[in-house]
Amino acid sequence: MSERTSAFRTLWLSIFSLFLVYAVAGLLFSRLFHRIGSGLDPEFWDFAAYVGSFVVTIGYACVLRRGRMLEIPSFRPEKWKADPRVVLSGVVLMLAAGIVLTPLLERMPDTYAERLDAYMDGGFWPMFTAVVAAPLLEEFLFRGIVQKNFVNAFGPLTGIVVASLLFGAIHLIPQQAVYATLLGLILGTVYCLTGSLLGSIAVHFVNNGLTVLLHMVFGSAGSVERRIFGDGPWWDRIYLLSVLLLAGGAWYAVRRLRRSAATPNGNDSAEN
Repeated sequence: MSERTSAFRTLWLSIFSLFLVYAVAGLLFSRLFHRIGSGLDPEFWDFAAYVGSFVVTIGYACVLRRGRMLEIPSFRPEKWKADPRVVLSGVVLMLAAGIVLTPLLERMPDTYAERLDAYMDGGFWPMFTAVVAAPLLEEFLFRGIVQKNFVNAFGPLTGIVVASLLFGAIHLIPQQAVYATLLGLILGTVYCLTGSLLGSIAVHFVNNGLTVLLHMVFGSAGSVERRIFGDGPWWDRIYLLSVLLLAGGAWYAVRRLRRSAATPNGNDSAEN
């Protein structure tokens, strides 16, 4: 077995073990905290189980780092400086993605919208989880650890795609998985182009914050884009503009990422 093949196998085993720890920790914390907190606010214990599973998983990744099996994000201050232009571009593309996916998501069962609405109806802790905890913890794990290591092994394009597919897969509900995968591509590109987790955290924060806000205003986060723009000419124009924005963003991102792969020590190599 070549050294390169061995390194790839080690990486995949490390990532698999990372997700296994995440799943087991989430299950154990959920059962433990709900037993401890019987009769108390169940949403708080859901929040505690969510945070606990990520803390354990990230801690496990740090152990793998000591064994040189994984890399984790740098805590140097310069690695946490976001580029406002890239963040703004990510937010625009995120909004466009929601519009472009609307017809597809509307053809799927309403399970996601119903479960999301039921979750948001839980009050403060579900909203705090979505707006604060999720952007911080999910970006650190999926972009800072999972994507970072795949990019190092396979290059930026393949690394972002694989990490985004895994990010979508953990959301389980089909509608959420589809949107999370596309969102993961946007978040992953923001991180890769800037080398700053703060950038992808900011876009993720805006995405989840808008979901919560729209739920508060409309009583549901499902198909809000359609309700805002209607089914007439405005929707057609907005939809076409969103398609063009995503296509242009994808073309620009691929061009930049290929250039960064070709010049790993140049200015375009941001994720390290």
